[in-house]
Amino acid sequence: MKPAPTGQLLEQGLLELARARRHLEFSFNQVAGLPNNFDQLDEEQLARFEAFCSRFARAVDLLVNKVLRSLDRMELMTAGTLLDVVNRAEKRGLVNRASDLREMKEVRNLIAHDYAGAKGAEIFAFCREQKPRFDAVADNADS
Repeated sequence: MKPAPTGQLLEQGLLELARARRHLEFSFNQVAGLPNNFDQLDEEQLARFEAFCSRFARAVDLLVNKVLRSLDRMELMTAGTLLDVVNRAEKRGLVNRASDLREMKEVRNLIAHDYAGAKGAEIFAFCREQKPRFDAVADNADS
């Protein structure tokens, strides 16, 4: 079985990202009125927060690992590190600062490993604050 053509991989990545963004937008609307202070949240609100942060993390993964890496492949760039990928995204004008994407990816790792929710409030505030910036990068990658 031969691998899918590069353009097809990009198209598939963009479709997956679009679906993930719809789910992320739904979750974002569900948490829009929630306070950042977790002491004030009940179990249902905490579940909404967790869904939003998980969806943010998945969407960031799709953007960086599938879409941006597929763009690199289309331009015949050698596979590189995360830093290479985000720096090339900045050079393409997809993101204003590569450090924004790098920070989103770092927070994605925090979300995946914050089992006890020790950094929950900090992560939640970051994801809500960064969602518009993430949307702008995803829109640029899709155009």
